[in-house]
Amino acid sequence: MKCNKIFRTVALGIILALLLVAFPVVPTHASDGVITLHPTEGKIGDWMEIDGYGFNGNKVIRIYFSSDKAKEGDNIDGEVTAYKIVNVASTNADGDFDDSFIVPDELTDGKDKEDVHGGDYYVYVTYYDSTSIGDVAEFTVIDGEIELDPEEGQVGTEVRISGEGLRQGQKITIEYDGHDVDIASGDEQTDNEGKFTCAIIIPESAAGNHIITVIDESGNRPEAEFSVKPKITLAPTSQAAGKPVEVSGTGFGEKEVITITFDGYAVFTDPILIKTNRKGSFSGSFFVPSYAMSGISKIEASDGSFNTAEAQLTIFILAIPADISLRPTTSQTSPGYVGMELTINGTRFIANTMVTITYSNNGDITVATATTDADGDFSATFTVPPSVAGSHPVTSTDGISTATVIFIMESEAPPMPVPLLPKVASTAEAEVYFDWTDIEDPSGVTYTLQVALDADFTTIVLQREGLLDSEYTITEEEKLESTEKEPPYYWRVKAVDGTSNESDWTPSGLFYVGFHWTSIPSWAVYIWIGLGGLLLAGLGLWVRRITTHH
Repeated sequence: MKCNKIFRTVALGIILALLLVAFPVVPTHASDGVITLHPTEGKIGDWMEIDGYGFNGNKVIRIYFSSDKAKEGDNIDGEVTAYKIVNVASTNADGDFDDSFIVPDELTDGKDKEDVHGGDYYVYVTYYDSTSIGDVAEFTVIDGEIELDPEEGQVGTEVRISGEGLRQGQKITIEYDGHDVDIASGDEQTDNEGKFTCAIIIPESAAGNHIITVIDESGNRPEAEFSVKPKITLAPTSQAAGKPVEVSGTGFGEKEVITITFDGYAVFTDPILIKTNRKGSFSGSFFVPSYAMSGISKIEASDGSFNTAEAQLTIFILAIPADISLRPTTSQTSPGYVGMELTINGTRFIANTMVTITYSNNGDITVATATTDADGDFSATFTVPPSVAGSHPVTSTDGISTATVIFIMESEAPPMPVPLLPKVASTAEAEVYFDWTDIEDPSGVTYTLQVALDADFTTIVLQREGLLDSEYTITEEEKLESTEKEPPYYWRVKAVDGTSNESDWTPSGLFYVGFHWTSIPSWAVYIWIGLGGLLLAGLGLWVRRITTHH
């Protein structure tokens, strides 16, 4: 009886086996399922969460970790040959599942065996009785390690990055919170051991932790945290009470209101409400309180998230500045003149120190020096040099203290001279003598003489400037050609004072050089006419007598 039971059982098994051969199980394709990973990157040995939904209910799911890129519908052991089965999960009645797996260090279950390294990998799922890929999720393996020095600091800090465990001879890029930053110095690729050392400058960013990531060409992405601390800068760093100070800050909270305190007391700011931008930076200004005493004061900036930074401000007391005065004083209604003697008095300069006095006229002219007494006072005199009309700064300096006062130069033109010689239409010798009236001016006078061939003075044959006397005689080398058969010469003169103010030109006067009929006086002409008449009458009588005797 027992043998019959065994026989029936064996026979049933054979029948079932034959049925399986005759009617193989058709693999089920998980084409409607979706998987997600949490997180999507990690290191070898890290636990990863995997969630799935939309699969067939109450099914066993295989989870693969692979370096081969494939798509939904491709096959394990077909398009995917390097992989590791990292877990088996079961869907619930609704076709959902959640599970986890460890990032492997080797891919050993497929035809191709590989070590896992940093870079991009793929997670596939299939039903247990199928090799058809139901869905794909990408995963990044983070390999290698980096160290930061320092690990915290302010915006603008230079941070040294040392890395190892990356691929050999790979170019690297640096990201700060996912944004590229320049390598300021050091290596730009790994060496033959997968190591590197470089430095970056921390960009503008808010207070707190920020991720620095090093990425090589193979996809390795080691990262480390850098903590940004707040910082403020003052300009200037030394100031007097009642004067403004600009304050700027970095590394504070995003969109935070900033409070500025002076030695612990809040001060009014410009703008009234200072706020940081989205990168934690701000700028504004405040006035040093009038009660501030000389010495070092603490300026502190803080935001609503308790981020604070401080800086030192040196407070100094403004000394009464040095001062100078001129005697006599000048003004637009009472100007000075060239050659005027001025007395300059100075106070509150450095004691027992030489002071240099300069007069400005298209450049500074040193007009005097003096030495201060024990109280820093001095007195000196100088003569106003030739200069143009208008305002002229007079400056005194001991190298530290400087004071300036304005001297007003007169702008009134001198009177026009009156021409005397040669007289109009007269004849002169080739070495002509010119004469005109004297002109007086407080700034002194020189004269400019011109001789021309025409009344409009377009053809000038002689010009002399800066003549000190109100007369001039043409020299042997300058003598004029005779005008016996030519038009006359014309001459004019003007006065120029020491401030370059000029009189009008005199009316042009004509004259001749050598003999010319127009230069003979009328009375002489009449005499010559009379003499000519007498000569003709006498000649007539003589002719008549001769004729009568014959």
